[in-house]
Amino acid sequence: MVDPTEVVKKFEKSWLKICDSEDGLTVITGLIEMYSLRTSHVPGDPYDTAFRDGQRDVANYLITLVQQKG
Repeated sequence: MVDPTEVVKKFEKSWLKICDSEDGLTVITGLIEMYSLRTSHVPGDPYDTAFRDGQRDVANYLITLVQQKG
């Protein structure tokens, strides 16, 4: 059985390695512009709001990993 803690550690290490490149900076900038800076709320559509909030949450998690590294 796979240890979830080890999976997370390996993922975070790989993500930070990717982010140390010029392409990684492009990806982080894109995540910020496409997901972090926008509102998740979609008037009259709670399902789309929830979906967009999920996207935003994942993007913010990845961005936070990079910020914590610094």
